[in-house]
Amino acid sequence: MTPSMKIRSAILIALLAVSTGAAAGVPWRISGDLSEACTCSVPCTCNFGEAPTPYSHCHFLWSLDIQKGESAGVKLGGLRLASANAAKGAVWYIDDRATPAQAAALEAIARTIHRRMVEEVVRVDPKAAQDVQLQLLGFRKARITQHVGPREHSLKVGDAGEFESDYILGLDGKTPVVVENNWSWNIQHGIKAKTRRLRYRDEFGNEIDLKGTNANQGKFDWSDRTASYFR
Repeated sequence: MTPSMKIRSAILIALLAVSTGAAAGVPWRISGDLSEACTCSVPCTCNFGEAPTPYSHCHFLWSLDIQKGESAGVKLGGLRLASANAAKGAVWYIDDRATPAQAAALEAIARTIHRRMVEEVVRVDPKAAQDVQLQLLGFRKARITQHVGPREHSLKVGDAGEFESDYILGLDGKTPVVVENNWSWNIQHGIKAKTRRLRYRDEFGNEIDLKGTNANQGKFDWSDRTASYFR
């Protein structure tokens, strides 16, 4: 890494660290289902430590269905937290059912997750420090509907975006294909899927409208001590 790259990376991470604010030093833990779809072709080369395909980027829409969770005494079980990352940056969506205390806790958690994801991306590729896709654009409240079925999963984030995906089945035609140690997402037993539709649009100029792209489904268990939410 050149000195200028080191400086840019340090500045970016420092700015993101400042933005975490309330998250600093607050213990939390959440677990449940992660549902995600991206712009890559199946099975998403990013999941295997390679560059995105068929585009030079990987934009994605994802959500955490928090089945168990707590942050400094605030219960978070039953709520959801979603995000979209596209060409202009990332927008996070807070479950509109959350109380003010729960919403504040979810935002603090989201800021921590976002910061550590950026740190991991920059660690792997220092040039990514200049990528506007990594910037945090803001937070919105939305009704987040996340469904996990035996053969499919889906996500709807208010009016901003949604996807529907079918699991990729093995040769027996019954058992979903599972990837262990999924590099892109720190999830257990990542089920591979293919979208019937993936769309997203926001006021910042982010827009996705595709079908037949990659999707992932898996269990997560993250906390303030989790080193990286990406592998």
